[in-house]
Formats: sequence, C-alpha cells, structure tokens
Amino acid sequence: MHLTSSLRRLRSVYEKGLLFLPDELYDRLTPKRELTTINSVADLDWVFDRAATLFERSEDEARLFLDGIQLAAPPMPDDPFSNAYKNAQWKLYEQVSGKERYGVENEHSDFDLGIALRRPFPYSTGSSGLIGDQLIAYGFIIKTLGIKPGDRVVEFGAGWGNLSQQLALLGCDVTVVEIDPSFVKLIEASCRAGSPIRVLQGDMLTCDPGNDYDIAIFFESFHHCSDHLDMLRRLHNVIRPGGRVAFASEPIGALSYPWGLRLDGLSLWSTRKYGWLELGFTRDYFFEALRKTGWTPQRARSRTISPMADIIIATQG
Repeated sequence: MHLTSSLRRLRSVYEKGLLFLPDELYDRLTPKRELTTINSVADLDWVFDRAATLFERSEDEARLFLDGIQLAAPPMPDDPFSNAYKNAQWKLYEQVSGKERYGVENEHSDFDLGIALRRPFPYSTGSSGLIGDQLIAYGFIIKTLGIKPGDRVVEFGAGWGNLSQQLALLGCDVTVVEIDPSFVKLIEASCRAGSPIRVLQGDMLTCDPGNDYDIAIFFESFHHCSDHLDMLRRLHNVIRPGGRVAFASEPIGALSYPWGLRLDGLSLWSTRKYGWLELGFTRDYFFEALRKTGWTPQRARSRTISPMADIIIATQG
C-alpha cells in the first residue's frame, strides 16, 4: 500500500512537471489519448450523427466524444508558403465542409438575441469547465498584456463580445471588427451604460478600423482568417509604433502539417455543420510566418491554470 501511494505521488509530480516544459518537449512526453482515426471524409457521417445526438443532451458529452476522433491527414506540398499548399488546403476544406468554396458569409452563428442577452456563451453551455476556462482566458489576457484604462484596443472577430466588454469596463477605448451581423447586434445591445464599444461590421481582411491602436487582439478568431499572411502584413497599418498584437487561445501547437484545416473531431464538426474555417498552425510555422511579415513573437502561457491561458504577443521589427 505504501509503495502504491508513493508511486501515485511520483506520477503526480511528473505530470505537474510536464506543464512547465517547453512546447516541443511537452508535446513529445505528454501521454496522448487513444484516438479513433477516420481515413476519409466520406466515413465521417456516423461521427456527425452521433455528435448531433450528444449535443442535444450535453455539451460536455459531445465534446468528449469528438475529442476522441481525428481524420487522417492527407499529403500536402512541401512548401507551406506556396500557392500549391494553399490550394490543397482549400480543396480539403471543400471536402470536409461539403461546400463548393469558402466565403466569409459562412462565418455565421444562429441564436436568439433575447436569449443570448440573458445567458450568452459560454454560460449557455452549462459546462463549468468551459465557462471556467473562458473566464481564466479573459483574466490572463488582461494581466499578461498589462492592459490599462485609456488603452486603445481593437479586437478582430469578437464573436460574443465577452472579452471586449471586459476591456470596456476596464476603461479602454474599444473597437470591434466582426463579420457576423448577429454578433454585431448582440454586442451593440449588450454594451453597458458608460462602457460603449465601437462596432464595425466587416471582414477582418478588408475592414479599416484606423491606425493608432495600442493593442490588436485576436481571441479564438485568427484561425478563421482566410489569408493569415495578408492579415499579418495588414496589422502594421493598424497599431501605432510600439504597439502590440496578441493572438490569444489560438490553436497553435501539434498539427499534422505546418498549417491548415484542423482534423480533430470538434473542428471537423464545426466545419461540416456550420462551414466555419477552422485552421491550426504549428508553433514553428506560426513564428516563421510572423517573422516573414515583420513581427517579433513571444509566447506567454500557463498550462497549470488552463489550456486557454496562452498568448503569442507580436511586436514590430
């Protein structure tokens, strides 16, 4: 019994120690969950049918099921910065989504405005884990960036607007760029008295929010950008000299190829059901893309509190 207890303590120390390792070592040493690999898009239908049934019953059950699914990665061209590579990824998106092409109109969410005002995401999921992670992420962003009253902040792809509302309550001058008219209405309707948010409806790649922001933030949104290299170049015209760009809680980590459509169950579900673009990036590729477009990246994360406590901060030069 004593030996068993000691082994458990050692295992606990080992698992906690893994959280502090560099990304590459962490990914290599962390035990991976056994996944069911689907070999072709055509074989995914049973996965989506099962997920739909589970979502009706429980958000947590559905996510747990989808976490155990992956699609086998197709071969990709060698150069991730080439047009051939980009075209191969768009072909994969069309196969998974069932759509002839991607358009920003696909980035749409259906919800009842009245219900969303009373109980927005993540509270609507009823998942304590998901709610907790989201709240931790807002705090981690504000604390890590040292955001203070008076800072001019633009958030691209604000979605439900939860982070922007926290920044407005802090006393920041907040602008939101959001493509989905439903989210635009929600953010405008939910702004608290005395904490206004300037809301611009448009594509992050073409909407011009101005050029003198202290901070530009992408929170779980950059991976929806249809041309991430062009977006990175555009950001030089958005922030003031000495300003920063933050990529928070983005899917940057282990991936079967340098960048492209994520092939985990939840991402596949989102792409198939809604047509959303669910990209992912390896850390090496993302950092190289930042440097190629004139940015110097630095990563701050804390796996000990939440997987969403993760920010890449880019400065000019």
